[in-house]
Amino acid sequence: MDYEKFFSNELIIQNDFVLIRPLKETDIDSIESISYSEALGEFGARVKNKNDLKEYFDYCFSVKSKKVLYPFIIIEKENQQPVGITMFGNIDFYNKRLEIGWTWIAEKFQGTGINGICKNLLLDCCFYEIGLRRVEFKIDIKNIKSQRSIEKLGAIKEGLLRNYNIQSYGESEGTYVYSILKEEWK
Repeated sequence: MDYEKFFSNELIIQNDFVLIRPLKETDIDSIESISYSEALGEFGARVKNKNDLKEYFDYCFSVKSKKVLYPFIIIEKENQQPVGITMFGNIDFYNKRLEIGWTWIAEKFQGTGINGICKNLLLDCCFYEIGLRRVEFKIDIKNIKSQRSIEKLGAIKEGLLRNYNIQSYGESEGTYVYSILKEEWK
């Protein structure tokens, strides 16, 4: 894969149900309609109004320009509704690895399986299109729901990073590291 093309706005991942495409500044209004809910976890704790959302978008575009994160919007195809946001991050093409995370799914789509569909599409892209050999996930020690979700995909829990992050809601006790290797992916 042409890694410069990777950071352009051309990376589209989709199936019959969802479209995962690069986040654009014009997405802010459609994302706003699903953004303010405590059910969104850390994102919901941080983004409470339009100004917070604008700051979040500015952050997304800033880190993408530095080639640190690659933010996507998730769209449900049938009704063209935004579902949430996810990202590729900690991108290391030399070592053929990256992290999938920073994901939040609108409350009405939680528990529908759409997150699993998205993660499968993202993993397929990582291993079969980009040519990576490792994908990582980092999940807060208290986020049991996300841990179970990633484990269902076949990710291996590698260890605990103690006192690893300070989240928008305060200091975290730790973060679990999970991974899936190319040869482990279906």
